[in-house]
Amino acid sequence: MFTSVKRLWQNPLTAYYLALVLLILIAWFARGFLSLALFTIIFIYLGNAAIMGIERHTPLHHWLITILVYLLFLGILVAAFAQIIPPLVSEASNLPRALDQLIQTYPQLESSAKKLMEDLSQNASVISNGKNLLTSGIGKLSRFSSGVETIVLAFFFSFIFNLTKAQLQRFVHAFTQSRFARLFVPMGNLIASFVQIFGTVIETQLIICTINTALMVLGLWILHMPSLLILGIMVFFLGLIPVAGVLISLIPLSIIAFMTGGLWRLLAVLVLVALIHMFESYFLHPRLMANATNLPIFVTFITLIVSEQIFGAWGLIVGVPLVAFFLQVFDVNLKTGHPRVTQPNGH
Repeated sequence: MFTSVKRLWQNPLTAYYLALVLLILIAWFARGFLSLALFTIIFIYLGNAAIMGIERHTPLHHWLITILVYLLFLGILVAAFAQIIPPLVSEASNLPRALDQLIQTYPQLESSAKKLMEDLSQNASVISNGKNLLTSGIGKLSRFSSGVETIVLAFFFSFIFNLTKAQLQRFVHAFTQSRFARLFVPMGNLIASFVQIFGTVIETQLIICTINTALMVLGLWILHMPSLLILGIMVFFLGLIPVAGVLISLIPLSIIAFMTGGLWRLLAVLVLVALIHMFESYFLHPRLMANATNLPIFVTFITLIVSEQIFGAWGLIVGVPLVAFFLQVFDVNLKTGHPRVTQPNGH
């Protein structure tokens, strides 16, 4: 019995798949930190790519380049929000006046609205549902503030990671020389493989956001919407948020459309957003993700649907890289020359 267990442990594949099981268990118990972990990986990947690109062309020290890159990121974000928020606040402040003008133009709207409010106020179920809706809205606002806090924290973590990358590399290398090196080495290979695949997906998501933004700006230009540059910046940044970004962007777009063009422009903008969202969900996203991971388009499409049901909005980001990762783990090569997970000898 002891001999069999010892022979099993000495098999390189045993440590490899044990490392995989341990990583799955760690990810499961830490699932409450999924958003923080994913945002941190995204910022680390993008920051590291920018830093390494600059280091290849300049002799500046690593820590100086890291600080400059992150200051540039912050500057872009601050400048973008500084351009977006003031016009939006200005348009929102003019919303009551626009509603008054709408009622004066269409007097029947006022009487219809009063009748509707009277009917609703006499309906107990509507009042109960309204209270539930208000409670749900407050909860969503608190989750939004928590999401902002998560992004800020992830940005800070990524900055510290890239700033002290050499020190962290020495720290991780020490595990590969420890007593349990046979376990830590495959864990490191698995983590590096997933980050590489995930980074490819993030690059693809940036391409998708760029295409969506170009289509949206073109559509808004056709509809004669004002402040196209500001709206384009807003759509791009919100497009980085799966699903929820589209819904959030609808709020300022709807306000500005109604303020500048009335109901018809508002309806036109809603149709435009719906069409672009359908184009992204049913064609662009599956097609580009399939090209990035060498998965068939049908498999990518099914993966996006299933992963969204399992992981929520984040499933649109992590679903495809997870499938591609496990295909590499089980040595399923979909394309000749595709990078593979480093396997132990004997596989």
